Amino acid sequence: MAFALLIVYITILLVRPQEWFEPLRAFELVNVAAILTIFMTFITRLRNQALSDVLHRNTYARLVWGLLFAVALSRLARGQLQGAVDAVAEFGKSCILLFLTILLVDNPRRLLKVYWVIVIVAAMFCIHGYMQVQTGRGFGGTTPFGSFASGDFRIMGTGLFSDPNDFAMLHIVAFAFALALLQTATWGPAKLFVMIVIPGMWYVLYYTQSRGGVVGLCAMLLAYVWTSTRITIIRLFVASALLCAVVAFGPARARETVYEGSAGGRVMQWGYGNEFLKENPLFGIGYQQWLERSEHVAHNSFITCYAELGLFGYALWFSLLWLVLRSVLRISQLSALDRRTRCLATGLFAALVGYYASAFFLTRTYNPFLYLLLGLAIGMIRYVQSLPNCPPGGFNIKRRDLMWSVLISVGCIPAIWILIRLYWLTGGTTD
Repeated sequence: MAFALLIVYITILLVRPQEWFEPLRAFELVNVAAILTIFMTFITRLRNQALSDVLHRNTYARLVWGLLFAVALSRLARGQLQGAVDAVAEFGKSCILLFLTILLVDNPRRLLKVYWVIVIVAAMFCIHGYMQVQTGRGFGGTTPFGSFASGDFRIMGTGLFSDPNDFAMLHIVAFAFALALLQTATWGPAKLFVMIVIPGMWYVLYYTQSRGGVVGLCAMLLAYVWTSTRITIIRLFVASALLCAVVAFGPARARETVYEGSAGGRVMQWGYGNEFLKENPLFGIGYQQWLERSEHVAHNSFITCYAELGLFGYALWFSLLWLVLRSVLRISQLSALDRRTRCLATGLFAALVGYYASAFFLTRTYNPFLYLLLGLAIGMIRYVQSLPNCPPGGFNIKRRDLMWSVLISVGCIPAIWILIRLYWLTGGTTD
């Protein structure tokens, strides 16, 4: 029952029908679904499993708790007690989603069902996107970003995806899951449905005109192919084909020079992020305080994180993303596992790579969709750890792993600084 409620919760969270379907506007459907799922999870799990094993002793969960603490500390360090309470209340919702997913999506059968939910939601939003392209209005009268009359517009979704870039990221993740479903589905009509949906995802991704989406799509497809085959010639062929496809058929915005005005503005914001870090290196300028200091967001989840949460919060956030990604990659390559589990892990690895790559050019540090993906990954890691044929300690996080992830996270900061400097030195302008 708890898992069924989680499916309802995820569906409502992603679709948010109350935002575009008039009869539901007065109902807090997301909160109701979340509360019911939490209640049923506690009733179910207290009988079968100690919650402390998942919520306290699990190292990945400890990183999440540490990150939540860092969010509060980023505001407390500036004497903002009420701000800290509000930050925990807001970011805590994403953490709750992650913990519920870890607890309830604890085997491949359930993971497969969540894949189907996300692919079906993406398929529904393909219709929404098509309606915007053809008529200028989607579900509930949603209009695209820009001018539909002049043809200069970008389609978008609703709720979490009420931005063209977020809309693109949903379909990148769903695309990866659809590829995994093609390899695991045994029922003919199910495979046919996926094969019909995939072109629709391409269509939506094109009309979002998202450059970060194009980067994420390429990274996702490369990651999927790289983990699905060990034949070097196929890997190289796919990499070359992707580059040619983006140049020839990608959105016009994706083919613009990196020195055009929008790109230059983003790099300038990255520089501001480094200045914010220098100002408050340990705890940052505070959770969600970027727009209090600048007129525009950073368009980079990594820079946003270390600017707002400081080195303390950034090391925890980066370590969580890095260690989860590394473990899922290992699962996809573990020959002792059955083919279905490896295929599901490959799809999840590719989805994470695509999301991370897009997030480097978009501000999505605290987005609930990211923490849903992390929850799915940690749930899969827990499942593999419980198998008798799993290498003993093969997926345990050791102190050395944490040290390396922290070093890599810190090492990324000067690398970003060098990237900014090279941009200006090779032709960027602040005019």
